[in-house]
Amino acid sequence: IKNYSINIRSDSRLGLLGPNGRGKSTLLKTLSKQQALLGGEINYSDHLNIGYSAQHQIDVLDTSATPFQLMRRLDPASREQDIRNFLGRFDFQGERIDESIEHFSGGEKSRLGLALVVWQKPNLLLMDEPTNHLDLEMCHALTVALQQFSGALILVSHDRHLLNNTVDQFLLISNGKLEYFD
Repeated sequence: IKNYSINIRSDSRLGLLGPNGRGKSTLLKTLSKQQALLGGEINYSDHLNIGYSAQHQIDVLDTSATPFQLMRRLDPASREQDIRNFLGRFDFQGERIDESIEHFSGGEKSRLGLALVVWQKPNLLLMDEPTNHLDLEMCHALTVALQQFSGALILVSHDRHLLNNTVDQFLLISNGKLEYFD
């Protein structure tokens, strides 16, 4: 993408559209500081806390760890009961919290990945295909959660229902350009 400028406000709700391979995921990786900027500049607010949910997030989870261990790594000072209560809201309860995730289904790993992002209390969510591996019930729960999220959102998804119910504006990435799309 060349020669573009975008201002993301605290209430921005943007959906990224475009053909596969045109830079949607790369843009999110760059905004989340997962990938270096090739040119230009990005100015971040001092109060910005980015939550990034990668398209293939489940592939980078430490499968030898338990959900509890992954949460504890994010926040070593957190109380055990707070972590257990939080994971329970993502349907990880009882002994499941202490089981290695290596045998978890793709949907369970996706839910866990989302839980890890939410735990960090971001005010900007960058989400790349967050419904991958989720069943219909969890897709609905994600839609409702994103509707209630009070921060900024940039979403890449092929799920039209999710996009139509969570974003206010669309940006199209195509032919090396980023443009608002009606």
